[in-house]
Amino acid sequence: MKRNNILYVLVFFTLMCSTIFATPIKHEIALEYGLYNSEQIIDIELAIEEKITDAELAIEESIPQYITNELVNSKSEFEVFASYDLYQRKQTLLGIIDELEIEVEQQIIEIEQNVIEEGLQATDEPELSSEEKAVVPPPAEPTGKYAYLTFDDGPSDNTILILDCLKDYDIKATFFVLHVPGREDVYRRIVNEGHTIALHSSTHEYSEIYQTVDTYLADIKNLENVIVENTGVTPVILRFPGGSNNTVSHQYGGSDIMPNIIEATNAAGYIYFDWNVDSQDASKITQEKDIIVDAVLSQSANKTQPVILMHDSKFKTTTPEALPEIIEGLTQLGFSFEKITAETPVVQFSLKKE
Repeated sequence: MKRNNILYVLVFFTLMCSTIFATPIKHEIALEYGLYNSEQIIDIELAIEEKITDAELAIEESIPQYITNELVNSKSEFEVFASYDLYQRKQTLLGIIDELEIEVEQQIIEIEQNVIEEGLQATDEPELSSEEKAVVPPPAEPTGKYAYLTFDDGPSDNTILILDCLKDYDIKATFFVLHVPGREDVYRRIVNEGHTIALHSSTHEYSEIYQTVDTYLADIKNLENVIVENTGVTPVILRFPGGSNNTVSHQYGGSDIMPNIIEATNAAGYIYFDWNVDSQDASKITQEKDIIVDAVLSQSANKTQPVILMHDSKFKTTTPEALPEIIEGLTQLGFSFEKITAETPVVQFSLKKE
């Protein structure tokens, strides 16, 4: 059994170091929902016996700190965990790369302007008029720093705790909801307390919603109808399960499924949002609170518009626990809080085809 555990750790280490992301299996998203019974999950001590070689011990010590003592009880379930965690990190990194490219372009503009200004000051020729200077204008200064707290996969009891916390701090947020029969009161509370209720999916079942453009639109329209019926609000903001450039959908609808769905949703008047800060609360069934707090604050520190991915499904109990520290930490970093609306500058991943 312990040899098998070492094998699992080696598999995970190989996946983390690889630049090729393995194709996720059909029910990859199950971990996010916590669909595995707690009885199926066993606690395994990662203590290494004295007879294990120094090489194996060195490998174990090199594993990232977020590996914990909780491992699932089969290889297939471990692959679900590893694949989903890697996928979420890939999406966040792609968003960061996009932001860095924009920052580099802005820095180049500033450098070019400084060179031009220094060159004009160094010359003996008369200074040119403002009309004669071919100076590239600097980028506009941001008007403020706004953090967007977003929660996927509710409503659940954790949504209630999150709403209570937001009410205490007088903060508005955005909830990308599912169709959860029996929780219609939560939809109404989200709207009544001034938050944005947004579309995520009726079922969150990749194999169903990502078969065709029509199957996706039918899923979203069903959820929209439920929200309108219970709140009177017609939502226009949405977030695709897995993000706009997910590749899981390719298994069911082909490599062009996401571009085609995006074109159709844009034409239908929806506005989609991805994220640029990953709280890592979906990297485990129930993530440690401190990891969630540290992930949000560290990734948000150098941004002016962090769109923060969090989850409020029933197993994400540490997300509401982390929320007060996240709010206070972001406030200390100079952020105000806003909900996503149709006027919010979009945060979207670069769409990449296979």
